[in-house]
Amino acid sequence: MPVCNLVYDGKCELTVVVDIHGVEKELEVLIDTGFTTGSGYAIKLPSNYANFAMFTGTGYVKVADGRLVAAATIPDAKIVQIGKHKLKEPINLPALFMDGFCVIGVYFLQNFHVEFDGPKKVAYFSF
Repeated sequence: MPVCNLVYDGKCELTVVVDIHGVEKELEVLIDTGFTTGSGYAIKLPSNYANFAMFTGTGYVKVADGRLVAAATIPDAKIVQIGKHKLKEPINLPALFMDGFCVIGVYFLQNFHVEFDGPKKVAYFSF
């Protein structure tokens, strides 16, 4: 089982390669346990990445201050690599496109083992 050892200092970032309708982009995503499955989305990508999509819809998501915000969305972004590990099968994820930090949430994380060790300032991501 591959493992990514990540720095954890109150925040934790994971390197992924995401495929948006055939265009692959490597990026750092902040692991956000507050980005829950109730949002209906698994990953938040930069708004300009919507230009790589063959089509987008409009989704509404509640942001931290409680406002409901419209964003371009796709149902089928794919994670094709995690850290240095190319995946045998891509992981399909519903994605939204918004400015700000790139984040990956519980919708994605619930399928993996993630351990945060605050005193050692490390996180382990197993898949």
